[in-house]
Amino acid sequence: MYDAAPPPSHYEHVVAVNKTRGENPYKQRVLTKIKQLDGWCSDYKAATLMDLVWFIQPKVVVEIGVFGGKSLVPMGFALKQLGGGMAYGIDPWSAAASEEGSDGVNKTWWGSLDYGAILSKLRGKITEFGLDKYITLVQATSADAAPISNIDILHIDGNHANDVSYYDVLKWVPLVRRGGLIVFDDITWSTIEKAPKWLDENCVRVISMKDIENEWAVWVKP
Repeated sequence: MYDAAPPPSHYEHVVAVNKTRGENPYKQRVLTKIKQLDGWCSDYKAATLMDLVWFIQPKVVVEIGVFGGKSLVPMGFALKQLGGGMAYGIDPWSAAASEEGSDGVNKTWWGSLDYGAILSKLRGKITEFGLDKYITLVQATSADAAPISNIDILHIDGNHANDVSYYDVLKWVPLVRRGGLIVFDDITWSTIEKAPKWLDENCVRVISMKDIENEWAVWVKP
């Protein structure tokens, strides 16, 4: 742990050094397990999040937008291997919150999901994987959730409406410690352009990552 942010190039090396992200046997086992979960996090991103946890060795990880846990659970596994730390997953698991800012087929699709079943399955898998000591689920919207201080890693992948994602950044980034990391998902979506712009103006973007499914970026809190 450290108080001052290291040179951005240092993070770039750590994140980009292994493009395959699958050579670590523990990582491979985790990537196999998360295929049991609902959601859309790619193996590449899941493995990158694990790398960041191992590198930072955080005490506090916060994820906004959990859904089925495909990005939260890998970070929980990384904390488990480190032997400490807590990952807080904040999500309301409700149709009303998921539909906010959407319309047409998107609104219909989000409104059709059984959020209770998704949450119940995730809770069961967290227990099955032995991660209860490393993951805490907070069933609340980003706005309603109680603030969590001294965040080491913040992963924002919640509602992709412009104003909602922008609010997530304004509320939670100030709670990240100096030198902490902010990971923001789907940075090229036109519906969330305000949030990445604010992050670029107020934090230090160290790298942008892209795979077959999406594009995300990592910032350091100055």
